[in-house]
Amino acid sequence: MRKSSNGLARTAGALGLAVAALTGLSAAPASAGTAATAGCTKYYSNENIQVQVDNCSSGWVWLYAADPGTYFKATVVVTDSFGHVQPELAVDRGKSTAKKFEQVHSFHLCGTKYLSWAPPTWKTYCTNEIYV
Repeated sequence: MRKSSNGLARTAGALGLAVAALTGLSAAPASAGTAATAGCTKYYSNENIQVQVDNCSSGWVWLYAADPGTYFKATVVVTDSFGHVQPELAVDRGKSTAKKFEQVHSFHLCGTKYLSWAPPTWKTYCTNEIYV
């Protein structure tokens, strides 16, 4: 009986080493391109609004407004590396969107919320310019 439990322990140990080896391999970058772009995405947030900017892929911007949250609408206005202010990217609470720009230089992040219900009054708050 002792021999079979030792054999079982050896089998479990070998299986554990095999799983560890496979896990280590799958965690490695798939290509040099993947390794080269690691760390390119920057994350920003304000209350329930989240923005991700990835300048390694020519300036992708993702915008998300969490639900529930303070703001009912999220807006980001991007300035590209040539100094051109791009049309705003907007999303309602509980939604997300993305758009590709030419190398994001900076942006303003805005959130719109209700101040009162009767009559409905909306107020938009914007951050100072955020440099990427």
